[in-house]
Amino acid sequence: MSTYARSDISMQCLVCTGEARDLTPQNFDGYVIGCPSCGNYEVAGGAWEKFRNASQEERSAALGKAASLKGVARWPTIKNICL
Repeated sequence: MSTYARSDISMQCLVCTGEARDLTPQNFDGYVIGCPSCGNYEVAGGAWEKFRNASQEERSAALGKAASLKGVARWPTIKNICL
C-alpha cells in the first residue's frame, strides 16, 4: 500500500497553474505538489486559507520565499511566514 494516497491524481499547480501531480501523503496536514515548472513544494495546512486567497503573484512570491528558507528540507514548505 502506497503512503501517497493521491499521487496518481493530476491537478493544476497552485503557483503557475500548469499541469502538476498531487503528491500529498495520507494524514498530511496540507498539500504536497509536484510541478515540472515549479518543482515539488508543500503548502502547510495552517497557511492553506491565506495561500488559497492569494493572487498568482503572491503565490509565486511565497514559493520563492519558502525556497529561500528551505535549508535541508526535501522541498520548500509554504507557511504563513511566507505570505
